[in-house]
Amino acid sequence: MRSDDVVETRVVVLVDQQDAEPVVRLALERGQQPAELVDPVDRGDDKVESHGRTLTPVPLVSVLMSVHNDARFVREAVDSVLRQTLPDLELVVVDDASTDATPEILSSVADPRLELMRNDERSGLAASLNRGLEATQARYVARLDSDDVALPDRLRLQVARLEADPRIAVLGCAVRDLDEQGVAGRQHRSPLGPRAVRWLSLFSSPFFHPTVLVDREVLDGLRYDTEYLESEDYDLWTRLLERAEGANLADALVLKRVHVGQASQRRGDVQESFQRRVALREIARVAPDVDAERAWRVGARKPYGARREFLRLLAAFERTHGSDRAVRAAAFRALMSPRPRS
Repeated sequence: MRSDDVVETRVVVLVDQQDAEPVVRLALERGQQPAELVDPVDRGDDKVESHGRTLTPVPLVSVLMSVHNDARFVREAVDSVLRQTLPDLELVVVDDASTDATPEILSSVADPRLELMRNDERSGLAASLNRGLEATQARYVARLDSDDVALPDRLRLQVARLEADPRIAVLGCAVRDLDEQGVAGRQHRSPLGPRAVRWLSLFSSPFFHPTVLVDREVLDGLRYDTEYLESEDYDLWTRLLERAEGANLADALVLKRVHVGQASQRRGDVQESFQRRVALREIARVAPDVDAERAWRVGARKPYGARREFLRLLAAFERTHGSDRAVRAAAFRALMSPRPRS
């Protein structure tokens, strides 16, 4: 399907009385809005608040980064933040007990907007991000990983979108792969609209972690849960979506590094295990009578799922959040995706 194709999906379930298995009939119709493609978080109350370069007791954006032994890429990541076309920011970097040249590289950055913190002992990503989050001051909090690159207009465009649409409090964007040699590759997009974001959150993270910008007010009391190894972001987004709406920009405003040293490459099985745990919790919240495991397996393109349970989940979701073309298009793709013994 092309990204500019427009799809509306009607789901009709016919149940065979003999085996009680549904016959799925989905009709695609042309609509007027483009379908969205899916690939497999205190607002300051200060009395004086300025967002210019001369008076900045409270910056507009706090960018949060954690780094451990990433001397090869961290300077490029830091520079990409400090060169944003929206200059009213602070960059809070937590060095998670690095033993390579990372501390020296960070100390060499001569920009007053950079605040460095160091863990004496290795704490892990979630704990480090929580420590950095406590130090942030801005109205908005953004994330970037220490091996990724933010394109110059990223923060300006994201802030503009949040200020233009008060319903949205969590905003991500598309990403483009970046290899170890710095060559950009394939683009990946998450769903754009709030309903489609909520639907995807039942199966996996609806945001690319290093792309997110969050209204601080929504983060009140919320922190990363250190129990969710490799999926601490997904867990946080689902809890945050209980309070606010989320969306994504279609433009790839972050270059996401792909290399053998990153956690997603080394610990994919662990990540999937915790992702499944979060997903089953969220499905049970939306549709407690649905077989969450078998519905999730269809939505996550895993074997041994049950289309009937997936469609029951879709019906329960629509009763709560309403119908949406992008959601139905994503559901159609999941149903039609080949899965062994599904």
